[in-house]
Amino acid sequence: MKKLLLLLLGCTLGISAFARTTGKISGKISDENNQELGFANVLLLNSSDSSMVKAALADENGEFVFDELPFGEYLVSATMVGYNKYTSPKVVLSAGNPEVILPHFTLLPASTELKNVTVSAKKPLLEQHADKLVMNVEASIVNAGSTALEVLQRAPGVSIDQNDNISLKGKQGVVIYMDGKPTYMTQEQLTNLLKNMSSDQIEKIEIISNPSSKYDAAGNSGIINLVMKKNKNYGTNGAFTLGGGLSLPPDYAEVKGSFPKYNMNLNLNNRQGKFNTFGNISYRAGKNYNRNNITREIETKNLDQMVSRETESSNLSLRAGSDYFASKNTTVGVLVTGNLGYWQFAEPSDSWTIIKDNENLSSKLYTTSFPKQQWNNWTINGNFKQVLNSKGAEITADVDYSIYDNKNKERGMVTEFFGPDGKPVGDKLNMHSDMPNEFNIIAVKSDFTLPLPSTNARLEAGVKSSFVKSDNDMKFYNDGAVDLARTNHFIYKENINAAYANYNKKFNDKWSLQAGLRMEHTRSEGESLTLKERRLRDYVNLFPTLYITRTINENNTLNLNYSRRIDRPDYNSLNPFIFFLDPYTYELGNEYLKPQLSHSVELSHTWKQSVVTSLGYGYTSDFFSQIVKDARNEPEILQKLIEHNPNAQIDPNNVSFAIRENIGTRQTYNASISFPVKVNKWWSMNNNFSGVYAIYKGELMGDVLNVKNLLYNFYTSQVFAIGKGWNGEASMWFNSAGVEGTFRGREIYAVNGGLSKSILKNKGTFKVTVNDIFATARWRGRQDFGGVKLNVSNVWDSRGVRATFVYRFGNQNVKGARNRQTATASEQQRVGGNN
Repeated sequence: MKKLLLLLLGCTLGISAFARTTGKISGKISDENNQELGFANVLLLNSSDSSMVKAALADENGEFVFDELPFGEYLVSATMVGYNKYTSPKVVLSAGNPEVILPHFTLLPASTELKNVTVSAKKPLLEQHADKLVMNVEASIVNAGSTALEVLQRAPGVSIDQNDNISLKGKQGVVIYMDGKPTYMTQEQLTNLLKNMSSDQIEKIEIISNPSSKYDAAGNSGIINLVMKKNKNYGTNGAFTLGGGLSLPPDYAEVKGSFPKYNMNLNLNNRQGKFNTFGNISYRAGKNYNRNNITREIETKNLDQMVSRETESSNLSLRAGSDYFASKNTTVGVLVTGNLGYWQFAEPSDSWTIIKDNENLSSKLYTTSFPKQQWNNWTINGNFKQVLNSKGAEITADVDYSIYDNKNKERGMVTEFFGPDGKPVGDKLNMHSDMPNEFNIIAVKSDFTLPLPSTNARLEAGVKSSFVKSDNDMKFYNDGAVDLARTNHFIYKENINAAYANYNKKFNDKWSLQAGLRMEHTRSEGESLTLKERRLRDYVNLFPTLYITRTINENNTLNLNYSRRIDRPDYNSLNPFIFFLDPYTYELGNEYLKPQLSHSVELSHTWKQSVVTSLGYGYTSDFFSQIVKDARNEPEILQKLIEHNPNAQIDPNNVSFAIRENIGTRQTYNASISFPVKVNKWWSMNNNFSGVYAIYKGELMGDVLNVKNLLYNFYTSQVFAIGKGWNGEASMWFNSAGVEGTFRGREIYAVNGGLSKSILKNKGTFKVTVNDIFATARWRGRQDFGGVKLNVSNVWDSRGVRATFVYRFGNQNVKGARNRQTATASEQQRVGGNN
């Protein structure tokens, strides 16, 4: 890797210089006492008509630079609140005078006292950029007090299924980033984090369907980046959020009462001199309800299962760091993030399983379970940035260490057996488990950027290495004795080395191009100490990317992009365990699960930077998905279940289990449109519609898989400016029926509403929201493939009322922490988890 980086640097620095045709203007701003005025607004104007050429912000020392300027005549103007405007004499740039250093600008205090003026601007809900779609979370009232997972569900093109798997434009395998860095979590742990993260921590969501080579290649359907809130200039400021509410299960959930929820968030930032220190603490707690109904058909037998759960959870998120600006061009920083919390059943859950044979009652099972999950996760990041010249050449470096300490315990799963007459039969089944798993991740990365102004181009290159160790020790007990069928100690090690190069070129005002290539070398080792099995993998992949932009005119822009990506299984999915859910329901790991590789191409059109339409195609090989099998389909597993059957009342032939498998190929054709509408001065709306046509092909469970499916989703938000500080919003999201692998889910939708009021001289905001007003967010699905017939219904307390109060204090114009991408990114996405 080191040799490759040196080669890339040598190639870029060896580019020959071109004849100079541009110039530079620089200067410094101070007050009447010759004290530096940092962060003043500076404008470069044409001397002939005073029209603006460029705008800039002076740095903390009051210095500013305009470079790469065509030769000509200019004026420079400087302004700052509380001071009079200053405009320089005419500045002439020519071949004989290419660089001009202006005398110090002295801004004098304004002679009259400024009156109180309130200037407010509201960001639109959706913004389309060249490489991503941005959803501004604060622009929506109904997002107040929501969880991060609930906000994601409202994002354009995003859908979430009954297992909280996140899909983007009909494709799973999305990688979640936070502030430009991967979250290093598996699906379960990530879901738990998003469920316990308050939307008040999030500034915006960036949806990147085809990331460039600079990003890790993981995630076959793209990246969703959560940008956390930060402050913006010198001084001290902060914001405090306090919220609470009640959620209500729908009437058909057959449970009474409400479930309270609370959230608190404190965000602080201070910049003095060369130090910028920042911190955030967020706490969220509450109770939830969930009920599952599962019906299985196995030959002549029907198994009807109903599970009812009341859960409680608590999560404390911490984020703190500091940046030291050693000089104008050198910055060193440290960042610490942590999540601590637990999830457990508020009381033992009830589960009834009714078994019928030829429609005649055969037996009943009554199971109570009482699990608890705890997590203590920390990441420490050290970072460095060195600007090499005034043209923007720079080197950045990051070193990360992450540790995830998760403890999962089943404190007592007891099953009673009853005959068709309702009388107890045989002995009770008494099981408990202890499943600690620990993840250690070390990652280092470095990026180099070299602008080539004379050719309107830019070169980027970088390297990264990550090292992951997962230790998963699963212990199961039956009446105090070790359950050999399920106990397993599994250790997984993985090393990924990567290098990339990107070339950006703007040919003229109409055409621009970005081309990149990323290489990743992966070496992994999975070892079951219990089963004495060891599996090694060693492979190299290349991931090209291409972006072409055509500006037709000021209102119309076309973008064409292509990328190849990989989706590696999360660490726990590779563990060949048998996870006990109830006597007839299991979950299995699969050490033979292979990564899936995808090709994606997308053409998009943007009109007036507001209406965005896109067409795309994707092809995925070795596509993997979770499927449900009967034990009869797997003779080796069935034999193991028979040998270690914990109770004579359990028939192993009736056992079903969920497992992730590579099931074949997937092709997707997608289309989307996003458009805002300004109805009048007090009513505006945002709308998004996405459609996907998917084709799944392969061989599975002795049957041919050939499934074609059309699914779509839409989101609409209506915002009303009521007046006197009041605003209202009504929104709706809808996901159509659709297929993922072998499972077909039914449609799901929800309607939300909210009101907000600015108070305390606009320093405070009070919001009331109602989510899922009509209690329609209910997931239902079916699998009928390979002899397995399964119906699932999932109901939860989706309907709820929340009140949120936000108070902003201190200097609201202070400059905040840098938005950095740390080294341990995609690895966290695959850490195993909590739910």
